[in-house]
Formats: sequence, C-alpha cells, structure tokens
Amino acid sequence: MVFEQFATWVVEALGLTGAPRAAVHFWVYDTLKIVTLLVAVIFGVGYLRTYFPPEKIRDYLSGKRAITGYLLAALLGIVSPFCSCSTIPIFLGMVGAGIPFGVTMTFLAVSPMINEAALVVLPGVVGIELTALYAVSGIAIGMTSGFVLNKAGLDRYIKEFDFGDSDVDIDEPTHRERARQAYVEAKDIIKEIIPYVVIGVGLGAVIHGFVPQTIVTEYLSGPLGVFGAVAVGVPIYTNILGVIPVVESLIGKGLPVGTGLAFMMSVAALSLPQFMILKKVMKKELIAAFAATVATGILIIGLLFNLLL
Repeated sequence: MVFEQFATWVVEALGLTGAPRAAVHFWVYDTLKIVTLLVAVIFGVGYLRTYFPPEKIRDYLSGKRAITGYLLAALLGIVSPFCSCSTIPIFLGMVGAGIPFGVTMTFLAVSPMINEAALVVLPGVVGIELTALYAVSGIAIGMTSGFVLNKAGLDRYIKEFDFGDSDVDIDEPTHRERARQAYVEAKDIIKEIIPYVVIGVGLGAVIHGFVPQTIVTEYLSGPLGVFGAVAVGVPIYTNILGVIPVVESLIGKGLPVGTGLAFMMSVAALSLPQFMILKKVMKKELIAAFAATVATGILIIGLLFNLLL
C-alpha cells in the first residue's frame, strides 16, 4: 500500500497522464516492491544457507537413493544463487565432491529457474496456484533432465578439471558470523542483480504503458508462441527477477500464461554466457544435450499450461 501511494504521488507530482503515467507508475511501484522483497528474502535465506555448506550437502547426498538425491538437489537449487552463471561455482563444487552426475545436473537446471525470491514475487503476477505449479514444473524439468542425461551416460563428457580440496574441515560459525556472512552475501547478490531488476521493470513499464493489447494477442498467442518464447529466451542472459516484470506486463496484455512462463523459464535456466562458462568443465556434446533436454521440458510445460489453463 505504501509503495502504491508513493508511485501515485510520483506520477501526480510529475503531472503525467495516459500511457506515460501508467508506465512510470508501474516502474516505480514494481521496482520498490521487488527490491524490498529481495533484501528481506536474500538475507533470510542467506543466513539459513550458512547451516548447509557444500561439505554437509555432499555428505548428506552421498549414499541416498537416486530419487531422493534428485529431489534434494532440486530443493537445494531453489535456495541457491540467483542466476545461471552464479550457480556454476556450486555445481563445480558438487562435481568435485563426487556427488552423482544426474543429481548435479538436476541442481544446475533447477537453481536458476526457481529461487525463493522469485517464489515470493511471482504470486503477485500469476497467483499462488500458478506459482506452485511453476515451482513443481521447474522441479520436474530439472529432475527429468538429470535422470535422462545420467541414463544416456553423458557423464563421460565431463572434462578433467582441478576441483580443489573438498575435504577441508570448517569450524562451526557463531550466530554473529552467520549474520555477517548472510549480510555480505546479500549485499553482493543484490548489487549483481539490481541492474537486471531495474531494466526488467523498465521494459515491463514500457509494455504496460505503450504496447497495444492487440499486438500481444494477435502475434504471441497460439502454440507457435511457446516455441518463439523459448527460442528468444535462451540467448538472453538475465536474472529471473528481471524477467518477471516483463512477463507480468505481457500477461496483462493478453499473453497466454504458458507462453509467459516458458519465456521466463528459458531466460533463467539457459543462457549463452552460462554455456561459455560450462565449456571449462563440459564438452560441447554435454552442453548441447543439457540445453536440448531442459528446453524440451520447458516447451512441454508451456504447451500444457496453455492447453489446460
């Protein structure tokens, strides 16, 4: 309510009307809302994450049944960093720690696609039920991708890489040290993703205020819209929180929900910079198979959402 009132005060103070008023109001309101949620959620989850260093995760995942390992990796992905490239260092640590290949690939797929901050922001765009379906779908895509890649024996395309010493003993931190670590992590993550959020909200504001609804409904609806959304989304590198405002505006203009969510998933889960970094530890055959498997899952989910919702 406070953000709504402030956004209204800004547009009135500027004397804006019509489309410019709608665009600026959207930009101010959504930026304040998302940034505030980010600060609270990232710090809180960062504090909780201090209780689960990679060594504990490795030990906990070791020896688990396959389905349990895949599910735990997916859940871990939800509370991990916020974009595909920042996920990779944790992925490397998991590989170096000897965690099964399929489990690590599940984590790599789920982590950028779903995170706790996005799950807090997304209900305001598509509602709680669709947010829950989005989360379940993302977990299903990640687990299926990890399972398929593992069954295909593609772990042979992991390159030789010096992963460092994964058996270093670490003292248990104090509450003050945990809070400090969470603060530093939250500050670094927020500094990294704020530009994406501001730009994403800006694009959403332009769509909200200036793009006619007829363009969205005429050219972006139908089955081909899902294929186009994935094809356009994969080359783009941004954080999922930078995509949500754009999808919010497009859905508001009549974009089918499945198409919007497929675009959001593809932007978050797959990107060209991610592939370039993965080349350090994966051969091109594995990168191509990973991208194709995840993209296929996203296409299926997008088409199903449009068909059933």
